[in-house]
Amino acid sequence: MPSGKHEAPIELVTLAPGVVVDLLSDIFLVKVPDFREVTEPSTDMRMLAPRTYHADGALLFKDTEDQPVLGVVLEVQRAWDPRKHWTWMLYVAHMAVRLRVRTLLLVYCPDPVVARRYERLYEPRDRYSPQEPLIFSPGDVPRIVDVERARANPALAVFSAICHGNDADIDDYFPALAEVMRTADFEAAASYDDILVAGLPHAVRIRWEAYMDSAVRHRYYSDFYRQLDARARAEGQTEGRVEGRVEGRGHSVLTVLEARRVAVPDAAREQILSCTDLDRLDTWLRRAVAAATIDDVLQP
Repeated sequence: MPSGKHEAPIELVTLAPGVVVDLLSDIFLVKVPDFREVTEPSTDMRMLAPRTYHADGALLFKDTEDQPVLGVVLEVQRAWDPRKHWTWMLYVAHMAVRLRVRTLLLVYCPDPVVARRYERLYEPRDRYSPQEPLIFSPGDVPRIVDVERARANPALAVFSAICHGNDADIDDYFPALAEVMRTADFEAAASYDDILVAGLPHAVRIRWEAYMDSAVRHRYYSDFYRQLDARARAEGQTEGRVEGRVEGRGHSVLTVLEARRVAVPDAAREQILSCTDLDRLDTWLRRAVAAATIDDVLQP
């Protein structure tokens, strides 16, 4: 089953296809034709035999006359699979023939070693074929830590953060991400929040949430999460969304305390995990960032 880290890059580029345009032009020097809209065609590749292959994602760029001008198949490949590059050829050929459009395959390998291993399959480069994938890894993705740049291209800033989530300096991305959350419209910010929660490593996500809760604009972030929960209630998703955030906040408090080597008695642990008040949990999380003892966190 695909993991959150597997799905997060795909979800982001389908939400903001401009990221794909940036990656193709900046990394591979591929110019995307002028287009008016981008749609998501089916990612199922059905053969005559009763078997269906499923690509991670796909985008179809269309011109002003609603005609396809470019297809892009999206894949996240986390580990080496010697059979995969044959399946990739099927993805490209199927989309090209079915939609009658030039089709590219864009493959993101979070592990550079895996990326290089796949790239060697297509060497020497003078044997290029239309099915040859465009493979990239985190080192190819621009680091966006500048606030102004993040404001200008918020989706790419989020994509950059989830690609560089294992970097030692990942916390340097937080101010830029905070600016994205501050300036994006609510719906986009909510989607970016979900993608970051799914795509960042657990320890980084905890630090990111603690950073947001202790930021200068704490009132904004509190209001943001209240809006998320209000929307969930309006959509009849209260139990899943709100309870999920409550549970996550409680575990976040404990994770930060553990990282700071603060002793947490069983009674205090139970008090934190059983709390259902998001505002109180937010207060505890902010205190945990600088706490020396459990009393520093749970004081009235």
